[in-house]
Amino acid sequence: MSMSVSERLNTPGVENLRQAAVLEFTEEVFESDQFRSLEVLTSDQHQLYIVNRNDRTLTILSIDPAMNVTKETLFTDRIISMKEHFQEYSLVDNTPPKKLEVIFPGGHVVAIEPRLTISQEKSYQDPEILNQMNEDFEMLIAALKSTLIL
Repeated sequence: MSMSVSERLNTPGVENLRQAAVLEFTEEVFESDQFRSLEVLTSDQHQLYIVNRNDRTLTILSIDPAMNVTKETLFTDRIISMKEHFQEYSLVDNTPPKKLEVIFPGGHVVAIEPRLTISQEKSYQDPEILNQMNEDFEMLIAALKSTLIL
């Protein structure tokens, strides 16, 4: 049984990120297919990336060690380019991307790198959680691609 983003964000130290998401979006952010989310935990910030497929937005919720919360919402129909970065890509194993760079107007770059979480939070080294995080990342990328106006 895989561990959902909602469950992972219930652990001490990360639960504040979940609370911020629920306050901003309600519990629906973890339950609805309208949203795809991915957490990235680093020593200086915990971030939750949320794609709202209906509103065509990418929201980034961030919490720093002083518990300051920031929210940035970007419109995905204004994405100039998306670059997926792979390491040792294998067609046989269908290797997941390690990093995503999204470029918006004015040269604003959003880099999403879920692998940073593993060095910050040891429980994410569990193969089941790691596989779920990779799947969440791929679903976030797919959600971004599905919101772009072609």
